[in-house]
Amino acid sequence: MFHNISSHSTKLDEVSVHKKIIFTCSIAATLFFITSPIIMFSIFLVLLLIYFFVGGLKFLWAGFYQLKITIPFVVVLALWHFYLDHLDKGITLIFRLISAFLLANLFLMTSKVHDIILVIQRYSSSLKVFGANPHAVSITIGLFVRSIPILYQRARNLMLAQSARSTKRGFWRISVPLAISILDDADHVSEALRARGGIKKRDD
Repeated sequence: MFHNISSHSTKLDEVSVHKKIIFTCSIAATLFFITSPIIMFSIFLVLLLIYFFVGGLKFLWAGFYQLKITIPFVVVLALWHFYLDHLDKGITLIFRLISAFLLANLFLMTSKVHDIILVIQRYSSSLKVFGANPHAVSITIGLFVRSIPILYQRARNLMLAQSARSTKRGFWRISVPLAISILDDADHVSEALRARGGIKKRDD
């Protein structure tokens, strides 16, 4: 899904993760209160302009290229709302989905995983009241974010290997080896964490 850390330097790279989280969450929450398709489309255009101004044309293309992941959802929403004759709601939902994706991807492409982990750990410190380990929460989320581009690239490599050996295509054909590789990676990560003492509660 999302790609972490863009290869293009941007003006947002030096902005603190704390500020970017507040900005991303605030805008994403605001999207759900907007019901006008015109306003939602305008927000979409503004986000594209932000991509361009902070990173240039290459960064804009990198962010826009990632929108291909939303195509199946866009098609389903479009067909469903066309069937219900609710085109305004359909357009609003589609651009809400795309805008939320652009926001999340913008945050991940301009933030380092280490910084994300530190901020999440600080925010999740209140979970100690419920007996949770903030360090474990932050590490888990950080590993999840970091694994996304790796799994995406691995899926692409498996699809290329499969297409080189057969004319038949389909994501389901690589689902089993991909799932096995994910489980294998999870086993290696757990062993590495265990070798370093695991995820223990830290004393403040």
